[in-house]
Amino acid sequence: MIAAAGFGLSYWIKAHVKLSLQDEITRNLIQKAKLVANRVNADRSHGIEVIASQEGQAAGARATFVDSNRQVVADSEVPVSSLQNEGERAEFAAALRGATGIEIRNRNGAEVLFVAVPVSGGAVRLACPISDTETLTSQLEHRILSGCVLAALVAFALSAVLTWTI
Repeated sequence: MIAAAGFGLSYWIKAHVKLSLQDEITRNLIQKAKLVANRVNADRSHGIEVIASQEGQAAGARATFVDSNRQVVADSEVPVSSLQNEGERAEFAAALRGATGIEIRNRNGAEVLFVAVPVSGGAVRLACPISDTETLTSQLEHRILSGCVLAALVAFALSAVLTWTI
């Protein structure tokens, strides 16, 4: 019974913790994207390529800028010439409509969170891998299951001792 409860509990906790971590990372990335957008809207002394590089590094994320025609104009990590259709992504479409666009996609075997917000003349997107959440939740699940196995062994030993003494 302890084992069954442990498996159910570990599955529920793992799912809950993963969603909570993803929500926290999403909120954090939205906040950073809005700060980047504020800088883009206010900073006229630096080029968009410089801002992308500086803000991407400061945010610990990849920064990509598109214009109102969905053409990539700057990226902090990848040459613009290799990002021909990137402006067509769903998160950019939402940002160009004036909303915050949020998408999670698999890139090279890892889940990546994309958050795009509108800026004057286009949109800015920050991208951050969230595959670490899977590692953390798997470690948590392992600890819960180990604790349940230990509890079951203790319960079995205690019941054996009580049965023998009775």
